[in-house]
Amino acid sequence: MFSRKADGSLTVQIPAPGEDRASWTRVGVITAIGFIAGVAWPRLMGVRLGPSVPESATAASGAAGPSSDQASSATAWPTSPAAPSVPVAPAAAAVPAPATSVAAATANVTVGHGVIFACKTSEGDSLKGGDCGSLPGLDSVVMTRLHKLAECPEAASSTGKLHLVVHVDFPRSGLGVDLGRGHGVSAPDALLACAKAALGGASLGGITHDNPHYNVAYAVTFAPGEGATGAAPASAPAADRLAAESAEATTVQVVWEVAIVRDAPKTGKVVARLQHGSELHLGAPKDGWYPVKFGDGFASDGWVYRGAIGR
Repeated sequence: MFSRKADGSLTVQIPAPGEDRASWTRVGVITAIGFIAGVAWPRLMGVRLGPSVPESATAASGAAGPSSDQASSATAWPTSPAAPSVPVAPAAAAVPAPATSVAAATANVTVGHGVIFACKTSEGDSLKGGDCGSLPGLDSVVMTRLHKLAECPEAASSTGKLHLVVHVDFPRSGLGVDLGRGHGVSAPDALLACAKAALGGASLGGITHDNPHYNVAYAVTFAPGEGATGAAPASAPAADRLAAESAEATTVQVVWEVAIVRDAPKTGKVVARLQHGSELHLGAPKDGWYPVKFGDGFASDGWVYRGAIGR
């Protein structure tokens, strides 16, 4: 320790070894006073010595989830088994009502065998009925195609007979078709258009024939099918329906240009001349002649030769 006197020279004092050691008691007292003054007292008094982290930021950091290190640690180490989840019953799904199939309106189509009523020879001569011979194989071509009239839009609402005249042209290997007479359907022109489409492109190859041109009559009968309108009412007596079907089955058409009606077979008196397309009701044949009913309401009686009606 140095001391200096104002009026004397500088002197140096060297402490003794016991006086040169630090006092640990003083150090402990000073440390305690510093701890109380710097740490304990501010906490007791609620005094903040530095800025604190905002609570919103703390909450946000907690919501953000674990860090990448924490995430990898969580993935690498198994965690305690999670509580079993309770299955939640799904909401009852609406069960669709069973679909009801609605049958499309269709027609029952019956095609009668063709009847040759006229032809033309290679020399240009016109022949009638039986003089023209036969055309084996023609029905298999024409009838198959005319059955497709069931697909015609107008067929579903048609009831009755459609009379068609099919023109067979062997030199051109083609079929033409026109309307005959005495139609019982409501839309013959529309059905004719369908018939032309059905017969278009038909091949006549393999059909044996003696003449190049023929006119053949076909009768197409339309009856209501499933889903179609116009069916016979359920309340109609069965006997009446059977009678109507029987009359329809025996109704034929004159295929010659003129059919002679006699009051007796072969040599009977001529009572009427019926034009092509006239409708007749037939009875049981006798020697190639048929008893018929004709005229208004089929009130007149007579006999016609089988060839005049294509039999």
